[in-house]
This record gives sequence, structure tokens and C-alpha cells, in this order.
Amino acid sequence: MLTIATETFSQVAAEAEQLAAAHWDEVEAALHDAQRYRLDHERYASLERLGMLHISAARGLAEDDHGATSNTSGAPLAGYAVFTLVSCPHCPQTLLAALDGLYLAPGARGGLFALRLLRHAESALAARGVNLVQYSSPASRPCHALYRRLGAQPTETIWHKTLPPAPAKAAGTKAAGTIEEDS
Repeated sequence: MLTIATETFSQVAAEAEQLAAAHWDEVEAALHDAQRYRLDHERYASLERLGMLHISAARGLAEDDHGATSNTSGAPLAGYAVFTLVSCPHCPQTLLAALDGLYLAPGARGGLFALRLLRHAESALAARGVNLVQYSSPASRPCHALYRRLGAQPTETIWHKTLPPAPAKAAGTKAAGTIEEDS
């Protein structure tokens, strides 16, 4: 049986490495060329220290290749919904929680478990004072139906463009951050 609880990054960090790598390989790798995934422990720990991280963790039995269930390490991490929290600069009374990652291992999928996981996260986020949740998903794995079922509404279309590395600038050129107008 799968259970859901709010956990800290330090509680999930050791197990999250393998699950996050599987998430990357299955969902994100095709969008980011041939990068090897590495969980940024320092960044997540820093976000947690700043009070800017929420993790709803799914734990429980996972199916093996034969359809049987096992529970070898207590209650293994089977999925997560991770959010970063930030005050909106253009709307100071709003505390925004942006979905950073949503993933369920194949053995934890099916039924309405993803919906339960996100409802848990929303409840925990509301208790922390969050009043706006931002959901996103890769274009290759749209989660529109799931987000609509939660009561979310589409408000933006997000586009990404990877920029090439900036060429090294010669000494005496304009300072970093200076914007030049097109002629």
C-alpha cells in the first residue's frame, strides 16, 4: 500500500537520487540533449533551509518484474511532488508554490494516486500559507487532465530556448548584465 507524507529533503535525499535519475531518463533527457543527471543536493538543502521547499513523498510497496510486491527497505520512496516556494515580486501578498518535479515509479502508477499525491501537497502548502500553485509538465508528457481535475486552469504557455554559451569578452568591454539595443 502506498502512503503519502510531507518529508524533508534530508529524509528523501539518499533514495531520491535513483528515483530522480529514473525521472530524468524517462521524461526530461530527450529535452536536454545527452546530459547525465545529477541531483543537486546542495541546492535542495539550501532551498529547504530558506523555507522555500516542499516535498510530498509517496512511499510503500513497489511491484517487481513478476507483479509481486516487495518492501525491502521499510517503505521505499515510490514517488514525489516537489515544489519551490517564492513570494511573487509583482503580487507581494501571494506566496507561490511552483511544481519542480512530479514523478511516480512505474509500480506506483495507476488509479488516482497522482491526484492523491498532489491533493496532499496542496493541503500541506495551504497550511504553510501558499495561496497560488503553479503546475507545469513537459510538452511530451502533458498533465492537463490531472491538473484540471485538481481545479487548476491554464494561464500561460511557456516556451524555452537554449542559448549558446556567451563568447569570452575582451578586457575593457561592457560589464556583464549590460543590455545593448538592437540597431
